[in-house]
Amino acid sequence: MTNRLTSHLFFLLCILLTGCEDSCNGGGTPDRPEKPVIVVFENDVHCAVDGYARLAAVRDGYKTLTPYVTTVSCGDFVQGGVVGSVTRGEAIVDIMNRVGYDVVVPGNHEFDYGMDRLRELDQKLEADIVCANFLDLRTGSLVFSPYRMLSYGDVDIAFVGLTTTTTHVAGPTFRDERDSIVYTFSPREELYTYAQQAVDAARKEGADYVVALSHLGDVDWLAEHPSSVSVIANTTGIDVVLDGHDHHVISDSIVLNREGKPVLLASTGTELKYAGVLTLDKEGTFSTNLVELDNIQSDSEIQSFVDEIKEQNLSSGDRVVGINEQPLAIYDSLGNRLVRTHETAIGNFCTDAFRLVAGTDIALLNGGGLRSNLPQGELTHNDLLNLMPFANSMCVGSLTGQQLLDALEVCVRILPEENGSFMQVSGLRMEVDTTLASPVVLDEHDIFVRVDNKPRRVSNVQVLSRKSGSYEPIDTKRTYTLATFNYILIDMGCDGCLRYATTISADLGRDTDVLATYISRHLGGRIRQQDAQVEGRITCKPPHTQP
Repeated sequence: MTNRLTSHLFFLLCILLTGCEDSCNGGGTPDRPEKPVIVVFENDVHCAVDGYARLAAVRDGYKTLTPYVTTVSCGDFVQGGVVGSVTRGEAIVDIMNRVGYDVVVPGNHEFDYGMDRLRELDQKLEADIVCANFLDLRTGSLVFSPYRMLSYGDVDIAFVGLTTTTTHVAGPTFRDERDSIVYTFSPREELYTYAQQAVDAARKEGADYVVALSHLGDVDWLAEHPSSVSVIANTTGIDVVLDGHDHHVISDSIVLNREGKPVLLASTGTELKYAGVLTLDKEGTFSTNLVELDNIQSDSEIQSFVDEIKEQNLSSGDRVVGINEQPLAIYDSLGNRLVRTHETAIGNFCTDAFRLVAGTDIALLNGGGLRSNLPQGELTHNDLLNLMPFANSMCVGSLTGQQLLDALEVCVRILPEENGSFMQVSGLRMEVDTTLASPVVLDEHDIFVRVDNKPRRVSNVQVLSRKSGSYEPIDTKRTYTLATFNYILIDMGCDGCLRYATTISADLGRDTDVLATYISRHLGGRIRQQDAQVEGRITCKPPHTQP
């Protein structure tokens, strides 16, 4: 990897030096840059703050070779780690301002702290937020500018923003005081229209090139939510798409647009393992490569600032909450997020904690709410915050066996594809047939409506009896109690899978405090192997593996 990285950098530096030499001889035309344009990009950083100093070092290296350097983000930066959650995004914005970002598109997690907070962060963020498909339903207008035009000598490049329509709009973030939904992301066909309108407007304003900053992901989510690939295929006039959301590493891919013309697609993965470098050479040709940041020496000034931020916000979480005898992972060895597709030991540990602390029949926690591994050895409160950074509270509700069957059906509806709404479970076990089409029906806001009278994916559901200690077939008429996140039960997250459940207690403590209580009171301060293991709670037919 290091040799390949070195050759990539050498190749790009050669391009830059050649461009500088040619421009000195009077090269360049109105639609081609006189010197190379560099766009340093990232996506899905999720509060991995130590990577910013390395990204800044990469960016500043290019600044010594060309004046045309821009820094952009493709979303999901203020949430996903302790520094973000403790400061509700403010410390991340401070770091990004110190690095010097120019344009960003909001990811779905930029909305986690609410619209009022996002507006506050927008006021503080020195970069421009662009999004061509986020609308205020009260006015019918876009909330943010659809694009930002930047000039590089005689060349103008428009950066168009697009945010995934999987962003959960049924929760309180997007509702007014009368509980009506007032903000929305354009649905599939309208997204193509809004994207095309933004591109056309930018071209009309004089853009020589259009780069889409996309937080869509490159894989279509069933037939409901467009990907970056489908946006390219249904539009014209976009030259490059820099993508986020799916956490995929794409160094350079070519996708054909509606007219059959090639569009460059790239994505950096997540947590600043890579920095992306988009180059527009003086011939008007785009290329991308990824720089592995572990091999880059940090910018000392930025790193010092990050260290100060960490010291201010992490010290209170250094207290030890227990000992973990085994590493517990949300990822497999290849970096795939197993918690969104499979039963996992860490998921069983977390759901057991909720069920036993709350004293309910079952517990359900969505895999998308578990964000980090738990290391072996001493566990601190910060480790728990990294695992559950969204400041959810534990809630208790009740539902009938039939409503539970319906909820489980919603949560497996796109398996074997990855889904943040896939549930880790405690107190029950089930079988899932992923060869069957999902019978689940959602409304226009992607909220669960019903399960059609068709073959179901979920079968052989059994609930653990608190009296006998053995699993028994689910009783569709019996009422069961469950523990879960407020996001699922109160805010109708995870496609509203629990919309028909009844809330008993709305706030029984922060999620991380529930885990700490479980470790201390139920496990005696130590997580042993028997306390967290895969035990056949979810069996898929046929077994599926990550791509």
